[in-house]
Amino acid sequence: MHEMHVIKDIFEDILKRAKENKAVRVTRVYLRMGTFTEINEDILRYFFESHGKGTILEGAALEIEKSPTRELRLVSFDVE
Repeated sequence: MHEMHVIKDIFEDILKRAKENKAVRVTRVYLRMGTFTEINEDILRYFFESHGKGTILEGAALEIEKSPTRELRLVSFDVE
């Protein structure tokens, strides 16, 4: 279940960049996930939602674009 470690790294990156830009809230996160990542999308979504509680990521929508490669990448995110 390496989804937890992956989402933790993504959260840290988003929180750091959002803080640098004085964001109050993250509203949407865009990821690109390859078919060969061996990451379960449902588990990834669950961790995203549960770990976002109490942070500026709480309630943010998670958009996952499929890719035919082996990648999981933060593409961008929207803030207020």
